[in-house]
Amino acid sequence: MQQFLIGMVYHEPEAWRLRTAGVLEDYESSTGIFIEADCKKEALAWGEQVAQELMRRVNHDPAIAWHEFGYFCWVEASPGTSPWSHCLTFFQCVAVGVHPDYDAMGTAAYARWCELHGLP
Repeated sequence: MQQFLIGMVYHEPEAWRLRTAGVLEDYESSTGIFIEADCKKEALAWGEQVAQELMRRVNHDPAIAWHEFGYFCWVEASPGTSPWSHCLTFFQCVAVGVHPDYDAMGTAAYARWCELHGLP
């Protein structure tokens, strides 16, 4: 098994509301998760499932379709030198087929994590 940092794009309800009201142009959020898998393709496929479920949960909408917004996942090739290098410990690690703690993934969770770690 290999471990891949999968990045994912999604949106949260307040940012979406402000975008549809014409207040925000950049409304998308991103987060990541380490996924243990046999290959990149398998990790990305599970990352897409996680992203779909995260978006449904943060938006409190079990019918919202993540892929219909054109959102995507990617493999972060060099996590240690990526823009996320300062927050790698925020990201959970799961195996393919195992769901993460979704309450620990969104913007509010990241804000709590930053506060706990003395980050702005």
